[in-house]
Amino acid sequence: MGFDQLKKYLFKGDKTIWIVFFILCSISWVEVFSATSRQINDFNGNYWLPIIKHTIFLGIGLFVVFIMHYMKVAWIKKLTYVIYWLGLAGLIWAQFDKGSHINDSARWIKIFGMTFQPMELAKMGLVMITALISAQHQDEEGTDRFALQKIALYGTLPILIILKENLSTAFIILLTLYAMMFVCRYPKGQMLKILGVAFATVVIGITAIMSAPESWANEGGFKQKVITWKHRIVDALKSEPVTAETYVIKNEQRTYANIAIASSNIFGCGPGNSKQRDFIPHAQSDFIYAIIIEELGLAGGIFVLLLYMTILFRCGKIAKRCEDPYPAFLIMGVGMIITLQALLHMYISVGDFVTGQPLPLISQGGTSVIINCVYIGIILSVSRYAKKASANPKKSLEDIDNEMIIENNQ
Repeated sequence: MGFDQLKKYLFKGDKTIWIVFFILCSISWVEVFSATSRQINDFNGNYWLPIIKHTIFLGIGLFVVFIMHYMKVAWIKKLTYVIYWLGLAGLIWAQFDKGSHINDSARWIKIFGMTFQPMELAKMGLVMITALISAQHQDEEGTDRFALQKIALYGTLPILIILKENLSTAFIILLTLYAMMFVCRYPKGQMLKILGVAFATVVIGITAIMSAPESWANEGGFKQKVITWKHRIVDALKSEPVTAETYVIKNEQRTYANIAIASSNIFGCGPGNSKQRDFIPHAQSDFIYAIIIEELGLAGGIFVLLLYMTILFRCGKIAKRCEDPYPAFLIMGVGMIITLQALLHMYISVGDFVTGQPLPLISQGGTSVIINCVYIGIILSVSRYAKKASANPKKSLEDIDNEMIIENNQ
């Protein structure tokens, strides 16, 4: 088998998505290696161990992409409820598994000695179930009014649990689901009601948070998180001008991320030359975009932004070629949750609000890397379906899936 034949056999699906995926993984490898200096003490001074660990996860992620992009869309469809229930079970398990709590946060569970974040699986399950329910309730005018009731039934409990543990993740999920409803053409009346309820909930929530007594900060658990949210809201609403004389270090991440960005210039200081990585906590995950800008400059920061926008754009192009509504809705949901999380991470790195959100496919992390690779695999699988569907518009999803299986074996 020649190189061209091998490449054609291994890399099926949308070529642009493959290119973007490998570029993001390459940036991830370089920038995580650069940003893990503060982790060396956790690995007995061996600076190679953090990047070896990250390389292993990237390798597993690549394997996951290959497995997923060979899958029939119908198989992915059948996995929807499995992933949803596993994600929900993991969220509930994490609430009671006190031994896996970190900083009073129930975001992790341990399976065979390995730490896993069920929140990531729950996110994927909610996107998949929204796509499935929306596809099942299609009529000539779009999605009928009964679909929203089902989505609310499945989505309320996991979103409330996620909200308790991570406000920004709950925000990303809700924004993604609302954007999917827009794409799926939900009734305009329902969409307006959702906006009204969301606005009222935000006002009531902020009022309740701002009314929380400062004494809660010493009580731990959920009450301490409420005070953390309160302080972040206060910091975000501040509009006082900052000068060199009045600049005070109150938040390490925010302070040194600002310094990293301010010292970047157009092309940065070069890969591996970051100075602020030694001062930013979790620089390899929650604030990796600041390190990217410091080392690759404004040009590098814009380039990374365009990579995520390319994923969303390609998902839209692929969705238009899908004859069946389910793969179209699924790929748009996947594209939006990747892009929205990336945009929020970028805003956190360069803006005023501070909360933990990894940069998809770049930040260090086990569960996050694997789940985002599953997303890429789903996009590639749907792109293969869409290519055949546009060429054979009269064929059913099952017929096209069978052709994909034959193609896999060739």
